[in-house]
Amino acid sequence: MKNYNTPLLETERLILRKFTENDIEALFTIYGDKDVNTFLPWFPLKSLEEAGVCLGI
Repeated sequence: MKNYNTPLLETERLILRKFTENDIEALFTIYGDKDVNTFLPWFPLKSLEEAGVCLGI
């Protein structure tokens, strides 16, 4: 899976920032869910290590 990391984007109500090591568990929760990944172009993640690889960590 390619690393599609987010550039910093800030508005009055929203801050989008790059993923960090602290986000691995949340990323795994989302990308590891089979239902969430039904229409995404990759298979659900199977481990926290895969989430780290996805982030390039």
